[in-house]
Amino acid sequence: MEYLFYILLGIVILALLYLVAITLRYVNRIIYPKTKTYDAARDRVINQGYFPEEYIDGLSYEPLNLKSPYGYMIKGRIYPNESDRFIIIVHGITMNIYGALKYLPFFYRKGFNVVVFDLRNHGETGGDTTTYGHFEKWDLATVTDHLYKVYGNEISVGLHGESMGGTISMLNMAMDKRIRYGIIDCAFSDLPELLLLKLQQDSGLKSKKLIAFVNLFIKIRAGFSIEDVSPLKELPTIQQPILFIHGDHDTYVPLSMTRAMYAFKMDRKYMYIAEGAEHATSMAVNPERYNKEITAFLNVVYPDAHFSEEQ
Repeated sequence: MEYLFYILLGIVILALLYLVAITLRYVNRIIYPKTKTYDAARDRVINQGYFPEEYIDGLSYEPLNLKSPYGYMIKGRIYPNESDRFIIIVHGITMNIYGALKYLPFFYRKGFNVVVFDLRNHGETGGDTTTYGHFEKWDLATVTDHLYKVYGNEISVGLHGESMGGTISMLNMAMDKRIRYGIIDCAFSDLPELLLLKLQQDSGLKSKKLIAFVNLFIKIRAGFSIEDVSPLKELPTIQQPILFIHGDHDTYVPLSMTRAMYAFKMDRKYMYIAEGAEHATSMAVNPERYNKEITAFLNVVYPDAHFSEEQ
């Protein structure tokens, strides 16, 4: 019997070690995502089908170098225009400023000053981990602080965020009432729910207890809780207008997440479902319709501006 006990104990220990190893591997994939170089990101947006290289490369910009509240440098660019209207475009996970630059023409042609920057642990910006908005929202606030400091208190600042960038934008809007509006493209509504979905897609498992175990390791390794990354919880407090955008063929972040966020937003909300679009391709599959939708939204935000789709 004693021999059998030690065999069972050994099996239990091996099972626990295996669970810890699997969990650590999953945690590392979450907080240390494999990010793209500038060249790789540029190639990706070109392959998606819409990236006017010549137009964007022909624009002048000012380098952005800011100290994050967490000690590293935030790197980006400001594309100046003759206007007091600014838009900060926030890219998605694994990407960098090229994931944001693909949206630049829609705003620059309408007279907006366009700001792009590399998120924490992406591109040329520092930071050891990706936290999906927990720390990134404060880096975004640092960029906004810089704009108001340099260009004055009369400016107007809006956000466009793609995927994780959209989630970061909403978390930022909840705490920073200076932000006038948000254009949120294919963002996730709740990080625990997204990780549960990814776990199921990757392994066939659907275990909230395992996600809770993963969260414990994330708290230790990265200093944040996934429970705190939930735009769904913040949306009832966000008073600024939001245009939600999502592709109806998105399997990475399900359309149901945007529908839920739209429902949780109390008012001043708009939604565009892009037919035939997969994740982060709503603009690429139909640039004209994308332009039409954001133009209509911007005319709501700035009723005296009279933006046109031709701009």
